Amino acid sequence: MTVIIVLLIVVFSLLVIARSAGGSSRKQTNVGGGGRPGNGSSRQKSVPLFRGTPPEALGIPAEHPARKAAERLEAALSGDFEARVKDRVMKPALGIREEEWQWRWFELKRYFLMCGLLRSVPMYSEKVDDVWHEMLMFTREYEQFCKTFCGRLIHHAPHAPGAQPEQGERAWFDWVYGELFPLAWSSERLWGRFYKTRLPRQRIEEFELWDRNELLRQRFNTEAIEAHPDLAQAADYLLDRGSKLAVYARENKGRPYKRRDNTWDSDTVLMTGAMSGVFFASSLEPEHIFEQEMNQAREEGRQRDDSGSSGSYYACSSGDNGSNDGSRCGGGSDSGGSSGGDSGGGGSSCSSGGGSSCGSGCGSS
Repeated sequence: MTVIIVLLIVVFSLLVIARSAGGSSRKQTNVGGGGRPGNGSSRQKSVPLFRGTPPEALGIPAEHPARKAAERLEAALSGDFEARVKDRVMKPALGIREEEWQWRWFELKRYFLMCGLLRSVPMYSEKVDDVWHEMLMFTREYEQFCKTFCGRLIHHAPHAPGAQPEQGERAWFDWVYGELFPLAWSSERLWGRFYKTRLPRQRIEEFELWDRNELLRQRFNTEAIEAHPDLAQAADYLLDRGSKLAVYARENKGRPYKRRDNTWDSDTVLMTGAMSGVFFASSLEPEHIFEQEMNQAREEGRQRDDSGSSGSYYACSSGDNGSNDGSRCGGGSDSGGSSGGDSGGGGSSCSSGGGSSCGSGCGSS
């Protein structure tokens, strides 16, 4: 009798162990799948931090007024100079892959183009700023590049401890960036999410209330613009766009999102400014409405990406379609990391309040 009881206990134990093993196997098969077969593997795929190879001419399409300035900027940077900076950046940080280096360097060049156009440009990416720091180690080559491109040294100017950036600087940065460059997934990985901060009403009204010369003096790099026709052409484009957008925002103030033409201002050829209309108009609304409308606009942009429509929120890199001319291209984006970026989605990690620890300004050397 005792033997039978022992045997029953052993058999029961084996059944429990077998059932537990089978359950664990099923759970591992469906991790992240919500209980639906086949979803586990797709949910577990890691999203690449950086995609493809950055396009030439800073990704600015050939028809864009800023294209010539971008080409001249890239011509002012020799391949040898880039290689020496790359060597300094990648040696101490072995975790940096080739794709990330390419995008850091690419975004720093975009930043320099903005410096050539604007009076001051805060730095909102710690990773891009790290490349700038290493670039400054080559004093002679850096000065030569700056003078060739915009005639003056682009100063790396740390902010005083505890200093707060002017309200709306990040929003101004986002608008100019979006007008010059087609937005890309990898760009948000470095700068943080664009269009999170409202553009101050004063900035919008300036386009209607101030004359062109006053706007240039207050907001733009007048010395560089006067010295270089390609920069002047790009600045004129920004001024014209800002004036039209300010009128659009005023005329649509208080009008529900669905009753506005939120794509009237985007150029499907240039692939820039796709978010500018809703950004200006929503900036005049209360904060909660601004957030709702910008989120809705981003989602609609992603849907256009998925359907292959032009004028979408994200542009592709050359690695997405095999082209490297910065022209039109389709392709989608993953929504899982849109708020990523080393700046925490709104500023450098080395400061508070959505600002940055350093910025730039062109001045005499």
